[in-house]
Amino acid sequence: MEIGAAIRHTREGLGLKLETVAMEAGFDAGNLSRIETGKQQPTIARLQNIARAMQVSVADLFNMIEPTAATDSRHALHDSETVSYNDDLQVIRRGYTTLDAHHRRTVVEFIKMLNRLQRDDN
Repeated sequence: MEIGAAIRHTREGLGLKLETVAMEAGFDAGNLSRIETGKQQPTIARLQNIARAMQVSVADLFNMIEPTAATDSRHALHDSETVSYNDDLQVIRRGYTTLDAHHRRTVVEFIKMLNRLQRDDN
């Protein structure tokens, strides 16, 4: 996956319109469309503005391109799957983006623990 595809995947997953993200990032929708399709490469500053407009980090976008070894592929989303971004998930996502790396890892471990508990309950 290229950075443009990661941006598009994130934007669509969050239910955000191309025009809205472009406007929030400070440029026109045509530029964002060219970035998403790989016809144009974003500068670091533009990439930061796009990430900020979607309320994610640049690292989150690059992690989609180069996932870390710690990523558990058993729980990865596949192209055919969708996630409903309801109000609770939006609050979680926004809160997560404000955390430092240590606290993000804590959140991930907490979710893994809850999944184990739920599995054990069933």
